[in-house]
Amino acid sequence: MAYRVPRHPRVEHRTRHQNRLAGLTALVLLWVLVLIMALVADRSIARQHLPWKPLSVVDPVGMATRIKAARAGSDPVICRAILRKAGLTYADLPEKTDGGFCVVRDALRIDSGMAPLSPTDAPMVCKEALALSIWERQVVQPAAYEVLGQGVVSMEHYGTYSCRRMYGKAEGPVSEHASADAIDLAGFKLADGQTVYVARDWNDPGPKGQFLHRVRDGACRVFLTTLSPDYNAQHHDHFHLDMAGWNKCA
Repeated sequence: MAYRVPRHPRVEHRTRHQNRLAGLTALVLLWVLVLIMALVADRSIARQHLPWKPLSVVDPVGMATRIKAARAGSDPVICRAILRKAGLTYADLPEKTDGGFCVVRDALRIDSGMAPLSPTDAPMVCKEALALSIWERQVVQPAAYEVLGQGVVSMEHYGTYSCRRMYGKAEGPVSEHASADAIDLAGFKLADGQTVYVARDWNDPGPKGQFLHRVRDGACRVFLTTLSPDYNAQHHDHFHLDMAGWNKCA
């Protein structure tokens, strides 16, 4: 007959109680440590790096900018409040349904507060407009002054809204342009009248090419998707920038 260890109910009860108490103590200590770390971070780390801090267009691009822009942009009220606080003016646009699969909601057109888009007819959902305004102010303009010695006075594009599938195919995934959640940036006009074009200057080893690579790299820290000539031949002449789907930088 197998030997059975004698049971001691009082000892077992006390052991279970001690184990629960130890687990609870460890959990409390862990949360205290997390709270202390959060307080230290809150006071010593710039807010553009902290995801719980409010987003501001005037802040430099940080580690949390992209996630905060995506989160704030999903709320039309918060998104517009951030744009207004940054000094941007805009016109709200009506909801649009077209082609059976193209639906545009929460769209607006930026009227002032950043380098104007050319052509000016550029409807965008608010989160795309928010990301674009951050990129223009915190990436494009600083890069233009530092690399080219002057500012950007307008940005040329191939379109924002277009009711189509990706790459214009008859079938397949719907393009982000179908919901006005993307822009195809083709070039930049400088204060002295010079232009910088993706198609012409991407492979330029001089300042214009350096500027284009710098603003592409900066876009990757603001937009959820950034596609450039490095991605494929279809993007040889523009940057595709959108705030949907999964993070991609190429």
